[in-house]
Amino acid sequence: MTSFDANNYRKIALYYIELGEKKLLKKSLLSLNINKKVFLFYSKGSNIPICALPRLKTILSSRNSFLSFCYNFFSFVNNYETVISISPSSIKSIAKFVISHEVGHILDPDIYKAKQEYAIILSSIIDTIIQFDIDVNSEDFHKGNLPLELDNSILDLKKNLIDRESKAWDIAKAFLVFENSKEEFLFNKMREYALATYNFGGLKNIVKEHNLDIYFKRRKYLA
Repeated sequence: MTSFDANNYRKIALYYIELGEKKLLKKSLLSLNINKKVFLFYSKGSNIPICALPRLKTILSSRNSFLSFCYNFFSFVNNYETVISISPSSIKSIAKFVISHEVGHILDPDIYKAKQEYAIILSSIIDTIIQFDIDVNSEDFHKGNLPLELDNSILDLKKNLIDRESKAWDIAKAFLVFENSKEEFLFNKMREYALATYNFGGLKNIVKEHNLDIYFKRRKYLA
């Protein structure tokens, strides 16, 4: 197992700077072999997909979002026997694949249906939390004492997100042109990492990551 520390983060940041920072991401966007009008749709559309990866706008405007993703990804893959080295070429490929994955969401013909299901599931989670008067901030809360209805809704939410993400990665792979087998391997590992993030965490993570804590704070204030 390879240790991952601040030196690795500095290495990632250094290569990112050498590759042109925002220019690297913009070049990745422009190099994709798809209809460029799709980017205007993404910028103006209200139903922007929610992903574990940073949103397209954030990627193009935030240095920290991209660097954090790279660091977390390398940490993930370096926990296994097969190690992907930190290099200018791997950082460049990650930029291309992150952008491609986001575009995969845009090209997904079922994205609106998935978003509607997502909203229904979140509503069900909120209703069940209220029904059973669950304290989402309790330190003693864990999977073993979840009401069955809530446990099922959490499973449905994870399935919704994993299915949506999996489809976006598959769409991206269909229009990408890999430079070699190593780059394709890196893509497959990124897909594996992204999907793994959705199968992790319980109710507390869901409440925080999907901004349900804001709802409960407002509800408590208005009560």
